[in-house]
Amino acid sequence: MPLASNHTPDRDDSDEKRRFFFVHLMKTAGTSFVFQLNEQFASGEVYPSGGLDRRNDADFAAYVSIRRLTELSPERRAAIRMYTGHYPFVASELVGPDLLTLTLLRHPVDRTISVLKHFKRLSKRYRTYAIEDIYEQPFVFAHFIENHQTRMFGVTAEDKPEAFGSTMDYWSTAWMLGIGNPNYDPDKPPEIDPETAVSAARATRVDDARFEIAKRNLETVDVVGLSEQYDEFIEELRRRFGWWPRGINTEKKANLSREAWTESASLRERIAADNAFDMEFYEYAKELLSQRRPRGAATAPVQHHESDTPESPNGVSGEGALRRIHLRNEIRARHPRFTEAVVADARVAARYRSERAHFRNRADALVQVLRLMSVSDAFLAQALYRAKARLQSLGVPVLPRILHRLAMAIAQVCIGDPVVVQPGVYLAHGQVVIDGVVEIHRGAVIFPWVTIGLRAGDIRGPIIERDVHIGTGAKVIGPVTVHRDARVGANAVVVHDVPARVTVVGAPARPVDDD
Repeated sequence: MPLASNHTPDRDDSDEKRRFFFVHLMKTAGTSFVFQLNEQFASGEVYPSGGLDRRNDADFAAYVSIRRLTELSPERRAAIRMYTGHYPFVASELVGPDLLTLTLLRHPVDRTISVLKHFKRLSKRYRTYAIEDIYEQPFVFAHFIENHQTRMFGVTAEDKPEAFGSTMDYWSTAWMLGIGNPNYDPDKPPEIDPETAVSAARATRVDDARFEIAKRNLETVDVVGLSEQYDEFIEELRRRFGWWPRGINTEKKANLSREAWTESASLRERIAADNAFDMEFYEYAKELLSQRRPRGAATAPVQHHESDTPESPNGVSGEGALRRIHLRNEIRARHPRFTEAVVADARVAARYRSERAHFRNRADALVQVLRLMSVSDAFLAQALYRAKARLQSLGVPVLPRILHRLAMAIAQVCIGDPVVVQPGVYLAHGQVVIDGVVEIHRGAVIFPWVTIGLRAGDIRGPIIERDVHIGTGAKVIGPVTVHRDARVGANAVVVHDVPARVTVVGAPARPVDDD
């Protein structure tokens, strides 16, 4: 599915006069990135800078106050090359045109767990709370958790956001969290009651309309990264802008959550359910990256010696073979973690089998996974595919081929190497063939005798979005997208995109209400 973007690698990104805006979403490795930005830019070129924008070391409001950002003097603006801070995307538009934008996103469940640990570590108010109890706090949930990444990209100027994509000012936020004095800001009149400010604060809620705004805004971001692929984000910036010419230590990280506090599997499951927009937004970001990276790689100069240039299948060396290797590595990097994926698959399988889908802890999850493997050939074959994909991403030889053959022998499930299956997909029975550059998203249900694959001469296969049902004997062929909540009827042949929440039948497939 083509995505709109202003990502144009062939433009002159090396121009030293360019100015940047980093949309720093909380707990996405952004603070570590800002520290590394300070190695690239002079201190006065980065906003906020101590002595220029921050009144003292405790003046953290400079990182979040849109009001203070927009009131900068023309002289100060002229000196800034990199804006940073916990601002929603709209702040970059309020600052002015001609800014190159950057951002990092993180898996919503992992980000939320890190937020909870962050508040438990720093906040006097929540220090004695269990992280599950912090999650229950309405203020924390509304302002820092509920679809937070989507909200930060879906807020508009009409919402009049001030800090963290809400109307709350920073000092009242700090007071509410127990990490600061509400009257510390000299610009804030002391007669303002922080309790009144808190009660009047409004965090913008995400709905379908805001979700679409968030997606459109993300498409315009020049460099999008994932904290799980932080090194790739840094490498793209080095390649495009020439930053850190002497190299950089990406192992240096700030604000890591190393505490022994653990979260339950049920909390992780609840976070995913409560943040459905964020989960989909994160998947959309991954899709956007998958569309961009091959183009960026094709335009980047490739320097190599003749001796280390890989050969194409017909024995001819060339950039085509390099591109294939790059594509293979990029696909393998997108495979989900084995344990997370298999447990999510087990929950979905148990739910469809009308069995207990809530796992009490990790040991219980393991028992249920093993039980499902013993009673469902399709689930066992799916787990073998998960193991194959993980071993391939680790570069293990031979064994992935054995696991692939076992899945075919046990349940006639054949899932090719370029296929990425997100966690939480249900194979009702065996006799399934999936091949090509295919991505299947969470909640998809695939019945037996289904083929999801290629047209002759094109390695691009379908994208199956969330909660799609594909009926028995159906065929989905070529670079098409079956959008969220669509239904593909039994024996249908899909050769064109299927809109969201539409049922298609027939060969070629068409909506059921078509005449």
